[in-house]
Amino acid sequence: MAHDRKWGRITAHIGFAFGAILLCGGAGASESLRVTIDKNHVLRTERPVETVIVGNPHIADVSAQSNQLLFVLGRTSGETNILGFDKDGNVVSDKDVTVVPHNARTVTLHRAGASETFACAPRCEATLRAGDDIDRFEPLSKEVETVVKFATGQATSANKGGE
Repeated sequence: MAHDRKWGRITAHIGFAFGAILLCGGAGASESLRVTIDKNHVLRTERPVETVIVGNPHIADVSAQSNQLLFVLGRTSGETNILGFDKDGNVVSDKDVTVVPHNARTVTLHRAGASETFACAPRCEATLRAGDDIDRFEPLSKEVETVVKFATGQATSANKGGE
């Protein structure tokens, strides 16, 4: 009986070690990247990248500073992948991307089947998060869109209140 328990522990340790090797990028494993919603992560490639493909651009987006310096922006929670190819079509970069929420300063209020999210840094203000109540999400989404247009100089007289 004691021999069986000892063998079980040895088997568990071997399995754990093998799993750790795979997670740390052992042979054949694509690399993984963890990104927070609304934050950029720097992604450098060893060789120049000509083409970048994002599996699901609603989850993460990529912009290039140069052909070896990319920025990955987390858009919403989920998993996707990013592939980078050189001019000959060879894979330069293969990243699995997990986008996670920034829960450290976020509060989600659940009421009667509806939810509303607040960013609290330092004062709590309504923010957009997929899955929030549509009656609260749409007006806030339009407000954020208007603020972005003002910030980027794309505001029209209708956005400025008829000025």
